[in-house]
Amino acid sequence: MKHLIAAALLALCVASDLMAQAGSGVYVGGHIRRARPNTVTNLKNSGFTYVILFNVDVQEDGTLKTDGETICKDGEYVFANEQPHYVEDVKALKTWPTGIERIEICIGGWGNQSYRRIKALIDAQGTGENSILYRNFKALKEAIPEIDAVNNDEEDLYDYTSAVKFHTMMYDLGYKTTVAPYTYKQYWQNLVNNLNRARSGACDRVLIQCYDGGANNNPSDWKLGNLPVHAGRTNYQSTMEESINQMESWRDHNGVVGGFVWVYNDETWNLNQWASAMNRVFPSHKVENPVVTLYSESNFQGYAVQLPEGRYSMGELASYGITDKDIASYKMEPGYKLTAYVNADLTGFQKEYTDAEMVRLGTMSNRASSFLIEKVDEEAGINELQNTTNKATVCYDLQGRLLNGRPEKGLYITRQGKYLIK
Repeated sequence: MKHLIAAALLALCVASDLMAQAGSGVYVGGHIRRARPNTVTNLKNSGFTYVILFNVDVQEDGTLKTDGETICKDGEYVFANEQPHYVEDVKALKTWPTGIERIEICIGGWGNQSYRRIKALIDAQGTGENSILYRNFKALKEAIPEIDAVNNDEEDLYDYTSAVKFHTMMYDLGYKTTVAPYTYKQYWQNLVNNLNRARSGACDRVLIQCYDGGANNNPSDWKLGNLPVHAGRTNYQSTMEESINQMESWRDHNGVVGGFVWVYNDETWNLNQWASAMNRVFPSHKVENPVVTLYSESNFQGYAVQLPEGRYSMGELASYGITDKDIASYKMEPGYKLTAYVNADLTGFQKEYTDAEMVRLGTMSNRASSFLIEKVDEEAGINELQNTTNKATVCYDLQGRLLNGRPEKGLYITRQGKYLIK
């Protein structure tokens, strides 16, 4: 019996750890700036749990640029001269209402020579506090501390010695590292091993490219230093359904715990549909003390998600796997109230539900974008109903058990979920 209990506890710990490593991500191009603020709203409402901003281009003198515009120069953040809203937009990605929990910047990409320039700068100046790399990335971190990590998409030089020095410096500045390989496994193995030897936990995720040049990659071959593996598709290489089916196969057969998409750079695809579907494949939330189960179809059919008490924006619901306007019925523990809203942020037309279950949400079926789950105010409910109670009302106790006969004086719940005194 002890062995069985130990095995069960180990399985729970493993499952919890895998869930913590899971998630859904998307690379974000310059479209986030060109079409703001709609792009920022779309990302917040998407349900992706992390975003990777593409990209930061390191120049020969250490200046940081993107799309030809200067981000940091000579140790100062100067991007506000050309993009006055960028800081507030990036900060907003993590500000409620949102499902985004992590922000990364990408360095590299096809044809990008940033890591060649980084090597030359490190050879000339090192990575100390007076080096231009240190000063510029420090200025970026101070301007936008919400940036959690740097995503290494090296596709040019493949010099792991200088890369380890660079990412060690970045860790000391407060940036984690993720790697995005598509080829040259030995380079990435050396980078991950040596970086995490220099700074334990500095690199915490592998994002294997399974598209374009890496289309034939098998995620099973890219387990580097026991890091969690996320595998990626593009939003244009197949239908969404085909990509989701592929991700399910990676999860079941290749040890993949998360997924990502390249690239959000236009409005031709639905971010919320992609992210919510991916989050069903790779759930990242450990639900404790659930009180409501939401169903995507009436009569408690379709996809079901359990939620604890709390507020849930459109993006947060999608991070649990709930597509926007996709809820038609629910079941709820006694003593709680569910409020459905038509807008993404608990605003707009709303409807309250206190019944223990509803086979259909009526006017809000497949119309709600956000939900509030809260305990019923017992005293308010008692005061409201105590003068209107009739003796024939069917009652339940606070544990939801049907009371036979006339109940004693005390607190009960009607079939409609409301409190009353008998």
